[in-house]
Formats: sequence, structure tokens, C-alpha cells
Amino acid sequence: KPRQEEKHTVLPVSIRLLETAAARAAESDSGSLCIHGSEPGMLLIVAVVEAWVQQSMSVEFRINDGTGRLKARYYITDRQLKDLEGLGAGQYVSLFGNVRTAPELHFAAAGLRPVRTADEVSYHMIEVAHTAMKLQNGNVTAQPKSPKTPEPQKLESLSNGSILVSSAVELQTPVKTVLEGASLRTAVVDFLKTEGDGRPEGLEFDVISARLQPATSACVREALEHLVDAGDVFTTIDDVHYSCV
Repeated sequence: KPRQEEKHTVLPVSIRLLETAAARAAESDSGSLCIHGSEPGMLLIVAVVEAWVQQSMSVEFRINDGTGRLKARYYITDRQLKDLEGLGAGQYVSLFGNVRTAPELHFAAAGLRPVRTADEVSYHMIEVAHTAMKLQNGNVTAQPKSPKTPEPQKLESLSNGSILVSSAVELQTPVKTVLEGASLRTAVVDFLKTEGDGRPEGLEFDVISARLQPATSACVREALEHLVDAGDVFTTIDDVHYSCV
């Protein structure tokens, strides 16, 4: 039985991909919608708004990403009304949420924002293709491994009867400096700027913590909380995803 790929926290998709998955789900016995062989979690779409109808508690609109068109719905509160200012037909948006098949196929947005630059549209489609290739090929993110000390080579007899002894050379793993305080906070901001660029959802805490080892998770979390309080870093889709200002 093929190994099931672990679900991504946020999966970049295209509308064509969602339509194909919905058509396959309608033909299957289970009726469950699967993308790249697994049930999707949170989805991310970048598209242009073609129609916009704002009501008191929700906004219904149609999006087009060049691969297809799809209806979308976004439920709002009074606090979110100002986030919708300037949004409307003709505006490119980045939205995350889930796909729903009832009463008809539509995207239930959990959040959205206007696209800042045209590059975001191209970068998103590249992420869609890259993620599809990685998941379909069954690849997983490679974890960094420490170099291993090679085993001593066996004694080799030479033609003249003498013996050549190959000594083992030990590879020494460079020792990382444990960052703390201001230096740790600086490293966190630098990593978010470098690796989080072009990622609306930001970076997950576990990814940040793993990158800054041997600093402990508690120290990394304390540094992030300090940066959030200072306004240099903010949480995105949940309390464990961060991005820098």
C-alpha cells in the first residue's frame, strides 16, 4: 500500500486542481475530496475577483486564477469590515480556507487580503506546480543529517606482499553557537525575511525552532513573543505561524 503523504499546513492550489478533485470525488464511492492523494487541510489561492456582492454578514464573490472560475464566500464580523476596504471586482487577492461541495462547489475563505505585487501571482503558480510534483513523487522534506564518521577501511594486500593500512579520517561536525537574547531575536527576524519571503502564511514555529538549534524551543518561543510585542513580527493564519513586518 502506498505511503500516505503527511498533510501540509497550507497547500497552494489552483482552481483547475480543485475542480478536478471535486469531479473525482463525485465519481468515487467514498465521495471524499482528495488532492495529490490525501484529504486537503487549509488551502491557499491567488486569483482576481470578477464579481463582488457584500452583505451584512458575508461577502460572496467569484474568483479567476487563469485556470478556472470558482465561487467564494467569506463570512465577516464588524472587526473585519475595514479589512475589506478597497476590495472588489478587478482586485487580485490572496485567500486561504477550505473547499466545499454543498450546496455547490465553492471556496469557504477563512481570510483574504489584497495582493501586494504582481510577482505574488507568478510565485503562487510556481508553488502550486512545485508542491504537486513533490507530493506526487512521494518526496518529503529532507531533515538535515550530521556527517557520519567513515568506517576504517579494510587492510589491502599489495602484489609484493606488503600491507597498506588506510587510516580512518574523522569528520568533525562544526559546533554551532547557542544564540540567546538580542542575537537570537536578530537571527529569528533574518530567517523570517529570508525563508518567509513570498509566503503569505509565514513560517511555522517548528520550522523556525529547528533552524535555530541548538537554541531551545522555549528560548525561540520567548524571542518570538518579544518580537511580536515589539511589532517586528506578527502571527498569520494561526498562533504558530509567524511573518515579519
